[in-house]
Amino acid sequence: MSGNQNKHKEQIPTNNMYTGKFRKIFIALIFLLVAISLIGFNSCKKTKNYNIIVIVIDALRSDHLPFYGYKKNTAPFLSELSEKSIIFKNVFSTSSWTAPATASLFTSLYPFQHKVLMGLLALRQAKKINPKIEINKIPDKVTTIAEVLKRAGYKTYGISDNLNIGKMEGFEKGFDMFKTNNYEGGKKVNQTLKKWKTKITENGKYFLYIHYMDPHAPYHGRKPWYEEKDTYRENLISAYDSEINYTDECLKEVFKLFKWDKNTLLIITSDHGEGLWDHGKMAHGNSLYREEIQVPLLIYLPSSRTKKEIRTNVSLIDILPTVRDYIGLKRSRKEEGISLKPLIENKTRKEKERYIFSYLWKKVKNKIEFRSTIYKNWQYIIKLPKKRELFNLQRDKMEKDNLFFNSKSEKLVNILEIKFNSFLSKCRKYEQEYYTYTLNKEKMEKLKSLGYVK
Repeated sequence: MSGNQNKHKEQIPTNNMYTGKFRKIFIALIFLLVAISLIGFNSCKKTKNYNIIVIVIDALRSDHLPFYGYKKNTAPFLSELSEKSIIFKNVFSTSSWTAPATASLFTSLYPFQHKVLMGLLALRQAKKINPKIEINKIPDKVTTIAEVLKRAGYKTYGISDNLNIGKMEGFEKGFDMFKTNNYEGGKKVNQTLKKWKTKITENGKYFLYIHYMDPHAPYHGRKPWYEEKDTYRENLISAYDSEINYTDECLKEVFKLFKWDKNTLLIITSDHGEGLWDHGKMAHGNSLYREEIQVPLLIYLPSSRTKKEIRTNVSLIDILPTVRDYIGLKRSRKEEGISLKPLIENKTRKEKERYIFSYLWKKVKNKIEFRSTIYKNWQYIIKLPKKRELFNLQRDKMEKDNLFFNSKSEKLVNILEIKFNSFLSKCRKYEQEYYTYTLNKEKMEKLKSLGYVK
């Protein structure tokens, strides 16, 4: 009897030990399941109601906006919105032409990767009334922002007032509805949006892309903002500024129409700037100087209404990764940009050195190729085969003092040229694809007015 009792006594601690282990494992599993469910809940909660709006205002220079320091109040509504938004002060386009720059925004790739290099500017060489022209298009293998968001459960809508942004160039990929106008003005764009409003808003979360064209040449003197000046150049700049005012009114109208002050991630930017004779040229697609590639970027967040200015250099290729981050999607390794969310939320460590590129390819009589590397306060521009320019963007905002021939700049120049060449040689590149476009007399005349045909 006593032997059996001792036997039982020896077994009791052993059973308690296993019971304790199982209890700990069981409790750990419960905690794990709860954690997983909370992560899933928070993820769903985070992405559930965010509408995504991306607005591009064609040919809009950032330095012609009051919240970027312009003395004239060209954008009262945007200025008011900027008081509740994130403003990036140093934003660079990937090109000074619409098609390649907007393709970069859509894909987070540089022009020499997605191969949309010219758009309708190919028509400059058209000599017949009804020519068939091959236009660059976004390759089928490249994923666009609309395709990303459609896969994430968004209804997708887009309207462009620029023929460069349409089916011909592959921009319609991933959209449930997409309309392309031929420079009919912001009011016409808004009329379409009013007709679409019920359809857009009735089916849950949506992505809407809007491309306003008004600040693009030819500039119209919009009343009551246009003021006649003494010289031809001053008059055109006054007209250009009045086009910004006109677009600002359109933005105000559509913002109120859709009530984007609720559950909306709103991004407003431009495809490129405008020369305005800073380096002897009026429009764009002529160079990679600052006036042609520096653009505004305003981000109005769904969760914060606090003004913040960020001076870190960023690029149009950063917009798609930022959208991904805000709605909880993983970053794609096929995209070259970075999410701006850590910068906005002060979650970055010491700023990492970053090189940003811009590229311009054009064919007039001979092929002309420009390359730009932007690093900290520096921009290094190459016009192949021979021309080299180096500018300090902080001290020389107008880029008039070429420091390339300064002996102290030699090391920096070598680094900036190597960085571009190295990236160009190693980066992912896609096969160039084309759309055949037939031009009639009416289209020819319209495109001549926009500078796409000579």
